[in-house]
Amino acid sequence: MAAIAVRHMRHPETARAAVATLFVLAAALPAGRCTAVNSKTDSFATLAEARQAGAIAGGWVPDGLPPGSREIRAAHVPGTSARWGIVNFPPAEADALRAILEPAEVPLDGRRCNMPARIEWWPTEMRGTINGERLAATGIHGYRSRKGSLIFAVNWNQGRAYYWSE
Repeated sequence: MAAIAVRHMRHPETARAAVATLFVLAAALPAGRCTAVNSKTDSFATLAEARQAGAIAGGWVPDGLPPGSREIRAAHVPGTSARWGIVNFPPAEADALRAILEPAEVPLDGRRCNMPARIEWWPTEMRGTINGERLAATGIHGYRSRKGSLIFAVNWNQGRAYYWSE
């Protein structure tokens, strides 16, 4: 490709500069990649399955979720504290989830959730800078976990919670 660029340029200095630019860009690509490319995702049908797989012990799925939690998706970047997850729970077991959350709601507006783009199951409304007003209109409330540094966005009526590391 560089040879084609050189042949089609009238000035050799311009051609050399173009080739040098291509090499610099090619060398910079690996350095500019997001570390989250190395993220690992898991899906669990039940909380018991997540526990058996070591996701709770590993910290990717929070401990203390309602016992009937199901359809759990978890992602993390190995070697870091970065993690994200979705869990569905029976609304009748909401008190178990409330027990692992600080009682006061926290505003979600303006918070950043820098999630790897390759994790397709995460809602687009919760990527990047969050519009708290839009989320509140869908019934989502924000909370901080009692342990660790997780933020939870919970829809109590639907029995669905999203969590991510801050």
